[in-house]
Amino acid sequence: MKKFIYLILLSLLTSCANTSWDHRSGNNSDLDFHSGFCNSLANAKSPTYLCKDPFMCKPEEFSLVITALGQNAAEYDHCMYKKGYNAN
Repeated sequence: MKKFIYLILLSLLTSCANTSWDHRSGNNSDLDFHSGFCNSLANAKSPTYLCKDPFMCKPEEFSLVITALGQNAAEYDHCMYKKGYNAN
């Protein structure tokens, strides 16, 4: 069971790391600023859930963790789209 959970968490982390953003105008000079802004906004609107025990999540906490990660990523993506960026 632990291997399955580690596999899910690893796939979630690697899927988040591969996104690159390009502005519709072609000017990416403010990309770092907008990315930081959207990251802060996503963390404020939809904070990620941490398990009560930092070394092992209880089974009832897995859905909370995965849902929180997904909502946080969706908030970030929504903010970047509103700023005029497209994901590649």
